Amino acid sequence: MLRELGEDKLINIMQSLIELKYPNADNDVSYVELPNVGLLTLKIDGGSLSRTKTDFMTYYDVGWRMTIGAASDLLVKFAKPIALVTSLTLRGDHTESELEELIKGINDAAKAIGASYIGGDLNEGDDDVLDVALIGIAGKPIGRVPRLGDVLVTIPEFGFTGLIFKLWYSGLLSNYINDSIVVKGIELTRRPKPWIPSGELGNRINCVNASMDSSDGLGRVLYEMGKGVRIRVYSLPVNKDVESTCRRYGLSVEEVVFNGGEEYLPVLAVKPECLDYFKALGFVDFAKVEEGNGVYLDSRELKHRGWVYFTKPNY
Repeated sequence: MLRELGEDKLINIMQSLIELKYPNADNDVSYVELPNVGLLTLKIDGGSLSRTKTDFMTYYDVGWRMTIGAASDLLVKFAKPIALVTSLTLRGDHTESELEELIKGINDAAKAIGASYIGGDLNEGDDDVLDVALIGIAGKPIGRVPRLGDVLVTIPEFGFTGLIFKLWYSGLLSNYINDSIVVKGIELTRRPKPWIPSGELGNRINCVNASMDSSDGLGRVLYEMGKGVRIRVYSLPVNKDVESTCRRYGLSVEEVVFNGGEEYLPVLAVKPECLDYFKALGFVDFAKVEEGNGVYLDSRELKHRGWVYFTKPNY
């Protein structure tokens, strides 16, 4: 059974069968160098709507969120999105307005990242599935493996989606629906804002040795980056309002930060001599890459590992 193997082992099987090599092996995007064109960067991402759409989401939200999710892997590699296509499978009992909502969400998200939505494929099936494929141009390939001595930096806005998922899966979300932080968390979960690297930041691409986005949770990012090295987390990049809300409701701040996912925030491994530059642009440093193995929060091994398919859910 696939669920007994887990997502990581299944990906390893797939990659070995097609003999992937760097920079496409163990990466979130695929690169193709075209002479006189540049470094094409490809990404496809998707999922079933039965797992993606919650009760507080519209079909527009689903189209927006899944498009931003696919684009986020491209953007965190400092690639400029150019165009996207979709493959959409829907049950026959959907209404025309639901289809229109979904397409509008995709199209508006494409405009938000500066890409053109240029077509796709439509099918009928027993489950609803949306796949989004993008193409962009990058300055250089960036993998997921940091170098010894690198510092991990990100935007300190973690916790909003983790808070919502924790309350939602616990059946408690309706109890806190009037809390302003919960309201903001719901909005960010429905329609996440894309992180788009500025041209100024793009000029410092050589400072970045590895990058990932937080779509599967910060814990998942750290364990992927930490294969073959030790990552020591010394600070939580949490939004301060979320932190105080968690403490007020008796929720684990660590769990909300590391197991959240779908924030689509960048996690960059940068050279230490570049740290001040990134901090001046709103990033914070929160972890160090050291010799060894595993991911540690100070001296404790981090138990939160984010979202992994073909395993039990986090919450």
